[in-house]
This record gives sequence, C-alpha cells and structure tokens, in this order.
Amino acid sequence: MGSGALLLSACGGVANQSASAGANSGDCRDEIVIGAPYPLSGPLAEFGTNSLQGMRVAADEVNASGGIASLGGAKLKVVQEDTSSSDVAQAKSAATKSIKSDHAVALVGAWFSNLTTTVSTVAQEARVPLVTQAWADSLSQRKYEYYFQPPPKSSQIGGAATSDVLAAARAAGHKFTRIAAVGPNDTANTQQITTAIQAFKAAGVTAKDPEFYQPGIADATPIVNRIVEQNPDLVLMSGPPADVTLIIKGLRARGLHAPILGFGGAFVAPSLGKTLGDDVNGLMAVGAWNDDLPLDGVAQASAAYKKQFNAPFMPMEAGESWVNVHLIAEAMNQAKTCDPDKIASQLHSMHVTSGPAAAMPGGEVSFDQDGTNPHAVPVLTQWTDGVPKTVWPQKYATVQLTLGAR
Repeated sequence: MGSGALLLSACGGVANQSASAGANSGDCRDEIVIGAPYPLSGPLAEFGTNSLQGMRVAADEVNASGGIASLGGAKLKVVQEDTSSSDVAQAKSAATKSIKSDHAVALVGAWFSNLTTTVSTVAQEARVPLVTQAWADSLSQRKYEYYFQPPPKSSQIGGAATSDVLAAARAAGHKFTRIAAVGPNDTANTQQITTAIQAFKAAGVTAKDPEFYQPGIADATPIVNRIVEQNPDLVLMSGPPADVTLIIKGLRARGLHAPILGFGGAFVAPSLGKTLGDDVNGLMAVGAWNDDLPLDGVAQASAAYKKQFNAPFMPMEAGESWVNVHLIAEAMNQAKTCDPDKIASQLHSMHVTSGPAAAMPGGEVSFDQDGTNPHAVPVLTQWTDGVPKTVWPQKYATVQLTLGAR
C-alpha cells in the first residue's frame, strides 16, 4: 500500500557530514527525510505508486499542521527510490540509497513481501526503522529490532478469509458448501490461501488442494478449467491484477458465477475496477485497510487523495502508508528526536489509540517484540458501484454483503 518523503535537510547537518553520521545524528534541521523504497517500475508499479502517494498525503497533513512540534516545526519530506518489481539487487540498492544518500531517518516500504525481505535487512543493518505494509509471517519471525508492521500477518488475513466471510454470509442468510482456490506460488499468497482452505475445511466446507501458479500467465485456460471442474460455490483467489483479470474473465466466460473472494492488493486496486467494469461489482476481498473506515482522519485523507491524484478512492496500500508516516511522525514528536535509533525505541514503546497514527482496523497500534501490531484486524470488502466498501467486521461496515452472480 505509496507516497512521498521528507528530505531531512537533514537530520544532523547531513549536508556537511558523512552519510552514516548524518543518518544517525539527532541534530534535526528544518526538513526530515522519510525514505520510500517501492516498486515504481514493472508490474507492481501501480502498488508502489499508490503507496508513495499515500505517504505524500500524510506528509502534507503533518506539515500543514505545523510540522513536528517538539522539533521546532520541522517538516517532513518523502524521498522515493525504485526497488523495481522483482530485482532483489535493485531493492537493496534503493534501500541503501535512501539511508546513505537521501539521509532518511526512517523508511516506509516496500509493499511486496519479497522486496521487503531485502529492504528490511538493509534497514536492520543500518539501524534505521522500517515501517511496512507487507504481510508475510516470515518477515516478523526474524524479530528484527528495526522492523515494524502495523497491518495483520498473512496467516491472520487467511484466517479472516474464513471467519469474516462465513460470518458475513450467515448474516446475509447464505451458506457455502464447496470452495476452490487459486493463487501465485510466492510465500505470502500460498500462506494466506493454505490457511484459509484449512479453516474452511475445519468449518465443514468441502475444498480440494489449491491451484498455485507462476505469476505472469499468458493463458488462464488450464487454471480456469480445473476450477470449473470443481463446481464451487465460492472461489478464493489471489495474484497480480493481470493474472486475476484473466482468470476472472475466463471463469465468467465458462458460466461460473460463484462469488469470488480475493486477498489484498489486486482485488482492491483501482486498475481492477477499470479493467473489469461492471463485472468488478460483487467481488470480495480480505485486506488490511479501506478508505471508508470510521477511524480518525480517514475521511479527510481519502478526500485529499482522490482530489490530488484524481482517483476513484484511496487504495489499501496508500492508506497503510499514510498511517505509517503518521506513526513515524508521532514517534519523532514524542521522543523529540530524529535519531533513527531513538525513533525505533519510541515506536517499540508507543501505544497509539487516537489520531491518524491509530487509523488501522482495530483502532490502535502498538508493537510486539517481533514488530507486529497485536491490535491489527483484517477487513472484508466488496466492490459496490465501482469502489470497495467495507462489509465486515460489522462495526466498520458501510454496506451489507451481497452474494450471487453479477
């Protein structure tokens, strides 16, 4: 989930010091840089760009309200670096440049879990906090001291795919009996889908083993055929927008109109709505954030995002990044420092229950020893009139879940 950075004119008189000295100094000047290493080229560029834009909305809000008050009103500047969509070496270079050349005091990134693995390692070695919107359980299992993850873990997302959709379906008077599942073969997606399948089976729903594929498919026919053969009344799906679009169109062309439940990213991407048109309505997704949440600052941020970037809604990754920038700003303000080490320490000790820094589902943010947020709650959304709307948990719902073909 995108956005800007904060050119720390830099923490510690960086212009006159070595990169390492500046990045670790507590002598803040008028501008403080937050690094934004994201996939800004390649197939994941939409998500990196959205994330970057969400960061910029947050930085604008902080700066418009007077900057970091305890640091004399220092302003934030978001500085972007391109990780690419798949090149681990470029991701390492981008994160390193953010810290060494851009003099970022904290990083927000890198959306995709595989890229975040590399970026978080660079941040850990440099002793600079990374606040991420990546989900893979393997990231937090390393227990990096400088790793912070406000959204839920992949296993939580997978579990919510079962509990939330079953609860929402019951409330709508519907029951699922047979499910099929398909998704890419990367760590986060296989973990989410496998967890969901196991939970559905435990709930008495019939399910075969998931169909996992190498992303970047040119022909979805074999995948579509195997799903149709299962005659499911619910399809679980994940993957990049291009793959997802091919599979959905193939299923509908074959006459399978069962509800589809997607996982994150592609299923709440503006590009999916543009590509599928009216066929996007009714698609469900389990994710980490939505722009209709009744939480502090969300409505204002969404309005600013839509106006500034001419967007139909503020995407999930943009919202996550918006929260992450506010968390870093809150940590700097509370600790009265732009020293990366002290920012990390403050993030570990904080428990935020109000304001934009707490605007993750669950309504509060703190961090366990492994860097995860114990209060994080996944949300179930459904496309309605061309935009994703929250349908579960009930306390956040803005529309009621509907099931059936479109």
